[in-house]
Amino acid sequence: MALSPPKYDGMMRPALALWSSPKTRKNEVVVVELSHTQPPPLFPMGLQNYVSPHMWETRVRAVTRMASQYSKPVLERSWMFIAMILTFIAPIVAYYDYIHHFNDERIDEGRQNQIIWQARLIAFGVTVGLWIVMFLPIVIWKYMGRVRVNKMIDRWAKDDIRSASSYAVIPTWKVTMPGMFRDGIILAVSFPAPPSSFELENLPPVRMRVNCSCYISDDVLVYRASHGCCAVLRGYQTVLGSPRRWQIWRDPALQ
Repeated sequence: MALSPPKYDGMMRPALALWSSPKTRKNEVVVVELSHTQPPPLFPMGLQNYVSPHMWETRVRAVTRMASQYSKPVLERSWMFIAMILTFIAPIVAYYDYIHHFNDERIDEGRQNQIIWQARLIAFGVTVGLWIVMFLPIVIWKYMGRVRVNKMIDRWAKDDIRSASSYAVIPTWKVTMPGMFRDGIILAVSFPAPPSSFELENLPPVRMRVNCSCYISDDVLVYRASHGCCAVLRGYQTVLGSPRRWQIWRDPALQ
């Protein structure tokens, strides 16, 4: 049975079937909790094929240092406690203080209803004003920290893309900043799951021309024929950190 030659992408690399692409596999995630009061966590063995121990330690320390600058648990909780007390007391004081100004006046029933509604509006305005004054600075402060951390992670992603080979699998870093009632910094690193046995055993066979030359490019063993046909007949690939190896044979019918 005649077999079709492989398809190529824009870089003249063999394009594998969609089901064999790491993008179609479910990602695995390594999640650790960081704290500036605790030593950095040990290097996860699940990342040994994607991240070096030195890179792990450097980035963990950078995330912990930057995120900790925007986390002051004692100050934040004290500020929240004061804000809640003021939010409860200040509107009541404003309400009765406004009504107190009319105690010495003889006011009809319609005017009394109007004064009560005015006092309620004043109390509501005081509540909204306190929310803005007490909570908005913390929200802006937390937002600035999240923006700085995200910019740092984006810079890491660009560095990884520049330094990685064409076929390299690049892990994705994500940081969850500490909240007002949570001190820990959550670091999640996701990467494609290893290929399943189905993927390893069912790579599609492809015909290959003779007179092929072999060379190593980007940690991938590539066979390129003299007529521009680059073929992978059957093989398997390992995770990043060791070469992706392919078992190649020639089609006797083409010799």
